[in-house]
Amino acid sequence: MTTTQADRPLPSTRVLWVTVVAVALLYVWGIDNLYMPSNGDEMVYAHIARLTAASAQWLPLVSDLNDMRNTKPPLLFWQSMVISGWGEYWQLWILRLPSLFYLGLVCVGMSLLLHRWLGEWRTAAWAVLCVLLSWGTFRYGRPYLTTAPEMFWFGLAPGWVLWRAAQPSTRGIHHTVSEWGAWTVLGLLSGLGLAYKSFALIAPLAAATWAMRLALQPRWSWRDLGVCTAQTLWLSVLSVGVFATWLLLDPQPQEVWREFVQRENAGKMSSNQSYLSVLFSLKGSGDYLVAPLLNTGLLFPWVLALAAIGWRFVRVHGWVWRGGLSMALWLWIAVWCLVFMLPSQRSGRYLLPLMPALAMLMAMHAEKFSAVVARSSGLLSAMALTVLCWLAWHALSVGILPMPWALCVALAGLGVVVLCAAMWRSVDQAAIQSLWCAALFLLGFNALLQGLSGERVRFHGSMADRPSAETVWVTEGFNGEFERLQFLLPGNNRFVPEQAKLNALIDGTDRTPGTWFIVPRLMSDPPLACEALHICERVAVRWDIEQRLKPGQVHAGNMWRPSEWLWRQEWLLRVR
Repeated sequence: MTTTQADRPLPSTRVLWVTVVAVALLYVWGIDNLYMPSNGDEMVYAHIARLTAASAQWLPLVSDLNDMRNTKPPLLFWQSMVISGWGEYWQLWILRLPSLFYLGLVCVGMSLLLHRWLGEWRTAAWAVLCVLLSWGTFRYGRPYLTTAPEMFWFGLAPGWVLWRAAQPSTRGIHHTVSEWGAWTVLGLLSGLGLAYKSFALIAPLAAATWAMRLALQPRWSWRDLGVCTAQTLWLSVLSVGVFATWLLLDPQPQEVWREFVQRENAGKMSSNQSYLSVLFSLKGSGDYLVAPLLNTGLLFPWVLALAAIGWRFVRVHGWVWRGGLSMALWLWIAVWCLVFMLPSQRSGRYLLPLMPALAMLMAMHAEKFSAVVARSSGLLSAMALTVLCWLAWHALSVGILPMPWALCVALAGLGVVVLCAAMWRSVDQAAIQSLWCAALFLLGFNALLQGLSGERVRFHGSMADRPSAETVWVTEGFNGEFERLQFLLPGNNRFVPEQAKLNALIDGTDRTPGTWFIVPRLMSDPPLACEALHICERVAVRWDIEQRLKPGQVHAGNMWRPSEWLWRQEWLLRVR
């Protein structure tokens, strides 16, 4: 019996995969943008990788930042050292390229896994769209951070368990040479993930893998429990062993122990307050409570609908912890979250490796969500694009944003309005239309940032008059923030953040001839004293975006005037 045109689900599978390709292009577009959504740690990692590459040695890691040399294991830095030709091709898009590669592998893995379980590619397309259109993936998965590698390496062991469980003949727990060999390989590969982030992540990874494996068995004996536990412990030992090679290879293992093990990891387990007071405080668990909103962004209504479906299932069937793919994915998420309740320092970013599991769950129920869910997501997209259009209008009015890019943002906003109207008229394609709304938001966001990149934000002035292999004094900001200047003023310069020195240069008390310095300037700031006294000269100027607002910088009086707190300039000056 053939399926009639009216019976076929909308949209078609082909349309879904075309949408996937379009969203993938949005991920590639703007990867070289200095203002791409990221995290302050990116410049710290770039700083360590650049200086380590300049040392022409793999270890020890090198940094000018106090107590931030061994902030992450070396694999993250070796990755950028190799891909940049040991610093010879030091460009931002090159450093970020491996993240896109890892995200691509994650999407391929999800697609193959869902196809193996369900026998079709439609749900796979939904899953890829859900993971790529989530704000957490877009913000943390593209930059030079650990998020994309974490998603891949820490998804291998659970993915292998799910892959084997898709077929009854390979679902069981076996005490065979081949089975132990598979868990040996998984242990070594998972160790590479620890070598990107931390040895502590073996706890949620091993616990989730162990629980999923048992839950996917139709029945098991005490012998199966023992074999599963032993193989999980073997995976854990091997993974930590791979990580521990850092201590063996580093010529300064005591520094690795002090900076990374004690301060970076053990420090997160300690707190001045009791564990229970931290657990039940807004500051202690607030990040976890809002993690679904922060990590999924405009798809947050989908998460709420998914939670409602799970709650209804529990009310009808009770707490059934054995089951198929859906139950295993829920267990993966639950165990990972529970383990991460142990540290006193918590962040919603710790849950980002769960995005593939969450995306697969949303994909399996995408066509069952009510129209209210899709419309809510569309409204969130419309609200977000309203803010982007407002910012684009202000940027255009002060001459920062070119007209074509402002029109692109406006067209993205218009597209969301049209799609929202379509969702109210008909619900046949509401789910995919809500995802198109989220994609249009990313398009508008990229267009706004693209208009604020390139020549618009480079230093304008005499190109021949630039520091080269000089010390340039800059303002003190977030750790490693000054590293972005390496991409704006290349030439082996050393940027030193020291506020006291910079203040002395600004007010003219430091008159050392030839001294270079950079000063951030809001449009409403008074003239510099050193310029008024003809002690310093302005060599070049660039437009900049204030990325870390200070307390009190935005208030009721200037909230609607972003020119007073968002757009700023940076002046490159030199003492005469």
